[in-house]
Amino acid sequence: MLETITVELDEEQTDEAIWSDVLRVCERIPPLWDLPRFVAVNPFLGYVGRPWLEAAGEIADGLDARVLPSVDFYRARWRGGAFGRITLEPAARRVGLDVERLIAILEGRIEPATRPPTAVLTFAERHDQRHGGDWRGAIQRSVARWCAVHAMGGGLTWKTEVDGQGLYASWREAESIDRLLEIAGLRGWRRWVQRSPARPDAAIAEMLRRLAVPADDREAYLYRLLGGLHGWASYFRRSTWSVPGVEPGTLADLLAILICADAAVAELAPHAPGHYFAPRSTHRVVESQSDLTTLGVFQEALEDAYSRRLIGSLRSPSVPAPEARPAVQGVFCIDVRSERFRRALESISPRVETLGFAGFFGVAFDWGREGSEGARCPVQIKPTAALAPSKPLPTGWLPSLLKQIQNSPSALFSFVEITGLAYVAALAMDALWGVSRPETADDRVPFTLEPDSDGGGYEVSARIDLAASILKNMGLRRSMARLVLLCGHEASGTNNSHQAGLNCGACGGRGGGINARVAAAILNDAQTRSGLALRGWAIPEDTFFAPAVHDTTIDQVRLLDLDHAPASHQADLDQLRGWLDQAGSITRAERAGSLGLAGLQENTLDRRIRRRARQSSQTRPEWGLARNAAFLAAPRGRSRGVDLEGRVFLHDYDWNTDPDDSILTMILTAPVVVASWINLQYYASTVDNQAFGAGTKALHNRLGSLGVILGNGGDLRSGLALQSVQGSDGEWFHEPLRLQVVVEAPRLRVERVLANQSMVRDLVENGWVRLFAIDPDSDVTARWIPGEGWSPIETRIHEPGSPRS
Repeated sequence: MLETITVELDEEQTDEAIWSDVLRVCERIPPLWDLPRFVAVNPFLGYVGRPWLEAAGEIADGLDARVLPSVDFYRARWRGGAFGRITLEPAARRVGLDVERLIAILEGRIEPATRPPTAVLTFAERHDQRHGGDWRGAIQRSVARWCAVHAMGGGLTWKTEVDGQGLYASWREAESIDRLLEIAGLRGWRRWVQRSPARPDAAIAEMLRRLAVPADDREAYLYRLLGGLHGWASYFRRSTWSVPGVEPGTLADLLAILICADAAVAELAPHAPGHYFAPRSTHRVVESQSDLTTLGVFQEALEDAYSRRLIGSLRSPSVPAPEARPAVQGVFCIDVRSERFRRALESISPRVETLGFAGFFGVAFDWGREGSEGARCPVQIKPTAALAPSKPLPTGWLPSLLKQIQNSPSALFSFVEITGLAYVAALAMDALWGVSRPETADDRVPFTLEPDSDGGGYEVSARIDLAASILKNMGLRRSMARLVLLCGHEASGTNNSHQAGLNCGACGGRGGGINARVAAAILNDAQTRSGLALRGWAIPEDTFFAPAVHDTTIDQVRLLDLDHAPASHQADLDQLRGWLDQAGSITRAERAGSLGLAGLQENTLDRRIRRRARQSSQTRPEWGLARNAAFLAAPRGRSRGVDLEGRVFLHDYDWNTDPDDSILTMILTAPVVVASWINLQYYASTVDNQAFGAGTKALHNRLGSLGVILGNGGDLRSGLALQSVQGSDGEWFHEPLRLQVVVEAPRLRVERVLANQSMVRDLVENGWVRLFAIDPDSDVTARWIPGEGWSPIETRIHEPGSPRS
C-alpha cells in the first residue's frame, strides 16, 4: 500500500492553490518545435526571471541535469591558459570565496564540496530505491508511447481514433483496456485507471492529496514528474508559450497522466523485487555535482577572460571604412557564420563595405498562406502580411509521395522496404560518393507585392513603412552604393533530421533567401522610393538592391532575381560575383581545419566540402553556430579587419543616428534575445547533452516530422545532436560560454533601455547573458554587474598563456 506522510488539508491544499502551482510549473517548460521548423530554444526559458545559479540548482534537481560544466572541464581550461588568477580573483571576491582554495581545486590538490542529493523524488523513484526495479522508467516509456500516438493523430499525415480528444482523456480510455503494465506487474492497473477522475485538473488535485505531498514540496514534485519526459512536455508547451495567461492545455494533461501513473505505482506496485518487468534499474544515474557557487565562479572567470580578449581586440587598429562611395554594400545576417565571410569579402577590396542585420531583413510574412507553418520570421514575432507564389513550381507526384511516406509514423522502420532496392542503391551511392542533391530553397518562385483579394500582399503605404524601418534599423543613412547586396542564409545537406536548424537558428528552420527577395523588391519599388523621399529617405536613382543567399555549408553566395536587375548594373554584378567567389574560397580555407580538411589545395578543398554537403552518411556537414560566444552592436569600423573566429553575432549600430534609443531597444529586445536562445541551446547541449541535447545521430529515429527519439522508444529529444557540439575525436568543439553582449553606446542609454524592457533586463540582471558597454568617446568598457551596476574593466590585460597575451 501507499507509504505517505499525513498532512492536514488547509487552504494550501485547495484546488485553486494546487492549480496555481500547476500553472507555475508548466511555465518553466520551454517550447520545442517540430523538425521542419526546428528552432534554437533557450532550454532555461522558464527561469529567466530567476538568478541563474539559483535556477541551476532547481533545474538540476528536477531534470537530473548539469547546468554548469564539471570541475574537470574548468581544470582543463585552467591548465590550457584560457583563464587565470587575474579573472579568478574578482569573480571569487564578488561571492566571498577564497581564491587560494579555488586555485587548489583547479590544480587538483583538493576536491570541491558537493551538492546534497535531490530532496524531492517521485513515488516511483522512491519505490525503485527501496524495492528494486525501474517503475519510473517503465511508466515514462509507456506514457511517451502514448504521447507519440496522440501527437501523430492530432493533425499530421496519420489520423487515429484519438484525434480530437485531449491527451488525458485519450490516454485514460486506452489504458483502461491496455494490459501491458499489468503484465509488467502493476496488478489492478486497468481498474485503477477507470476509477481515476475524468478531468485532468481533478486528477492532479486528487492524486496530490492521496499522495499527501506537502504544499512546500508540490512545485518541485510536479516539476520532477514533467522532467522525466521533458522533451514531450516541451513539445506540448509550444502551443501556449507565447500567449500569457492561457491555460497549459495538453501540457497539464501530460502532468495529470504522470501523476496518476506515479500514484498507481505507489499504491499497486509489489514491494518484493523480481516479480515484475525490468528488475534492474535502467534510468539515468547522475554523478554527484560540485557546489554550484564554486562552479559559477569558475564560469565567470572563464567568461571574463574571453570577454577581455574580445573587447581588447576591438580596440586594436582596424582597416578604416572607405570615405568614397563604396562599390558594394553587403548586408549580411548577424549569424556568426557570416562573420568569416564578411571579413573575407572586405579583405578582397577596400571598395566593399559590409553591414550586419537580422537575416529576415525586417519583413515578417506568411509565405504560401500556410499560417504559422509558413511564417518567415523569428518565432518571437508574428507575420504582418501574407505572400504566396504567383506561379508555384511543380514538384511532381513522386517526390510528394515519398515526402508523405517519410513523415508517416507507420514508415518509421519501413521506408526503405516500401521504396525497395532503388532506395537502397541511392543510400549506397550517397554514402560512397555523395551523388544526391540537397533540396533547393524557394528562391526561384515568382511572387508579387501587390495586394490581392484574399488580403495578401502589401499596400503602398505598408511598403513605405517597411522600407523606412529597414533602412533605419539597418543603418543605411549615409551614402548608398550603386549595388546593395541583401544576403540571407541557408544550409545544404541530406539525411539530417535537424537540417532546419542549420538554415537559421531563429526563423523556424527556414532559409532567408525569400526574405532577401521580398525586402529587395520593396526597396527597388518605384512607388516605395517616391514615398520614402517624402520622409527624407533619398535612395539614389542608380542604387539597386540585389537579393542573395549564403549557403553556409559550402560558403557559396548565390545572387537571386537577376532577371530583375537593370542592364546598367550588369558589370557591377559580374564584379560582385567574382568577389563573392573569392570570399567563398577564403572562408572555406579558414574553416577547413575544423572540418578535418586542413592542408588541401583550393580546388580539392572546394570539391570535398561540396561533397560533404551531399553525402547522406555525413554526420557533420557543417558546425552550424557552434562556438558562438558574443554579440557585438557597434559600427563596423570597430571590428573591421579583426579576426573574431566566427564566434560573434555582428549587428551594425551607430548611437549617433538613434536619438530616441529606438534602434538600441530593437537590438536588445529582438536580435539579442534570439541570439541568447541560440547561445544557451548550444551551451546546454554541450554541458549535458543527455538532458538537453538530442544524443548521437547514430541512434536517431524520426517520429514522422515531430522529432527524434533514441532507439525504439522513450522521450522526444530536444536540443542539438552530439555531433553538432563534439568532434569525432570525442573533444568538445563548442565552448559553453554565456552570451557576452557588447554595445557601443553611452551607458545611460543602455541603462534606459534596460529599465524599460523587462525581457532583456531579466536576462542581464539574472545572469543569463552578460552585458558590456563601450563608451564611444573614451573607449572605456564597463560590465553590468547584476545587483550592482556598471563596473569598468581592463581589456588590455590578457591571461598568461592566452592566445592574445
